[in-house]
Amino acid sequence: MTVQDWIAFFEAHVAAEEKRPLTVAQYGSFLRRFDRYLQEQHNLSLKQADISYVKGFHLSAYLQELAGEERAVSTRNNYVVILKRFFSCMKGIGVISDDPSQILHCVKEKKTPETKEKQAQKRYTAEEVKKLIEAMSGLHPKHNDLRDAAIIALILGSGMRASEVCALNVSQLDEIRAGDVFCQRKGGNWAHVSVADYVAPCIDRYLQTRKNLKPDDPLFLSQKGNRLDRKALWKSLSGKQHRLKLKTGIHIFRHTLLTAVDQAGGSAMARDIGGHSSVYITNRYVHTSMEERKQAVSDTPFAETIMAAIPQKQAS
Repeated sequence: MTVQDWIAFFEAHVAAEEKRPLTVAQYGSFLRRFDRYLQEQHNLSLKQADISYVKGFHLSAYLQELAGEERAVSTRNNYVVILKRFFSCMKGIGVISDDPSQILHCVKEKKTPETKEKQAQKRYTAEEVKKLIEAMSGLHPKHNDLRDAAIIALILGSGMRASEVCALNVSQLDEIRAGDVFCQRKGGNWAHVSVADYVAPCIDRYLQTRKNLKPDDPLFLSQKGNRLDRKALWKSLSGKQHRLKLKTGIHIFRHTLLTAVDQAGGSAMARDIGGHSSVYITNRYVHTSMEERKQAVSDTPFAETIMAAIPQKQAS
C-alpha cells in the first residue's frame, strides 16, 4: 500500500468511530506532513516498505523540531495523540509488530501568572460586544453584516461553537425560536442546546435578505452562496474586528459567554451550556479580571461583619 492508502485507511477507521469530518481531515493532514518530514530528514516514509523502520527516535525528533518552532504545548499534545492513535491502529491491523509511539507522552502545560492585558484578550466586555453589534446593525447594513451579527448573537446566546453554527440548516430555525435546538456538537454527539430569546429576531432579520428558503438549506451562507464554514466566518469577522480595534477571533465569543454564565450561575451551569464533560474543561474558558476578583472578595457575606467589628478610627 502507498502512504496515501494507509492514511486513507486510518481516516476511514476514525470516521467509523463517528468523529466529525473536520477531525478526520485534521488527522490526515497532520500525518501527511509527518510523512513529508520522514522523507526529507530520514529518507523514510509511512509506506508499507518503510513503516516498520520508523522508530520512536524519529517521532521524538519530530516533536523536538515542533518544540523548536515554539508550537503551543496544546498543539504538540494534539499531534502526540494523533501519532499514538495512528501507530496503534497500524499495529492492531498487523502492519507493524512494535508501536514506536509508546515513547511519546503529552506534556502538562505550565500555568504562568497572567497579566491584566492577557486576561482581557480572552473575552469581550459588554461594551465591546455592543460596539461590534452596533457597527453591523446600522440603518443600511450589508448582507454579511446581518449574517455575522446573527451568528455572534447565536454564539453569545447559546455557547455553540463556530463549526456547530455553520452546520445548522433552515429546518432548525423553529427550534431556535423555541429556545431549544437539537444539533450535532463537537465529537459527533447530538444534544439539546438552550438558546436565548434575543437570538431568533437577529436571525430573522438576516433571513429577510434571502429568498425561497428550503428546510435543507444552510442557515448561514457564504459570499458565494455556499454553506458558510469556519474559515470564511473568521475572515469576515476579523476584518470588522480590526476596523473597530477589537480583539480578533470567533472563539472569543464562547469564552465571553461562559465567563458571564460562570459569574452569574456558577461553574456547573457554564459546564452544561458549554457542552463540556467536566468543569475542568470549562475553567479554560472562564476569565476574570483583577478588578472582578477584588470585587468578589470584597462582597462576601462576612465582609460587612468584619468591617463592623473594626473600631472606626482603625478602619479609616
